[in-house]
Amino acid sequence: MRIKRIQLHSARPGQSIAVPRPWITAIAAAWVIVGVYVAQSFLPHNVISLPAQGKVRKTATVVTPQGWAFFTKSAKAPQYVPYRLIEGRWEDISLTPHSRASNYFGFDRASRSQGIEVALMLHQDGINWTTCDSGETLDSCLELGARKATSAANPSPTPRLCGRAAVVEMLPVPWAWRDLSPERHTPERVAVWDVSCP
Repeated sequence: MRIKRIQLHSARPGQSIAVPRPWITAIAAAWVIVGVYVAQSFLPHNVISLPAQGKVRKTATVVTPQGWAFFTKSAKAPQYVPYRLIEGRWEDISLTPHSRASNYFGFDRASRSQGIEVALMLHQDGINWTTCDSGETLDSCLELGARKATSAANPSPTPRLCGRAAVVEMLPVPWAWRDLSPERHTPERVAVWDVSCP
């Protein structure tokens, strides 16, 4: 058996302990197996099936509850895009993506606060959603939604959604259909308000 000597930091220089190389290999292999089981527990259903995976999944969700969604949101989740009616035209007033030059490559945090403003507007009572028909343009859907516009107050300390404003729920075009549409997102529904700002 080959022995690997590991230097320990202690008060007495030169003190070391013999650690067998197979122990180091076994410990590293055990951690790799644990990592594979945890990763497989949080991945969507797939062709890989590990022994006792169902039991490990329950333990993994308790021990590591955040999963991979802690780091990013699902690419299939809807996006909520703010619009304003400016000089008779609906304009996208979204400040995202956060990393663009107008946001100083992410150092200006106004784009982050805009998401909170949109959420505050969407959590008010009495929202009238208008569903967009397939094949309908965004402008025509917004015009249809404007007929159901309600009055609302924007509680944000730095509001951008003022006057005739809307939020459009957009769904990403599925990957399998990416060649069938020039757009990356399609409008699903719109909410339109006459917003009063402080």
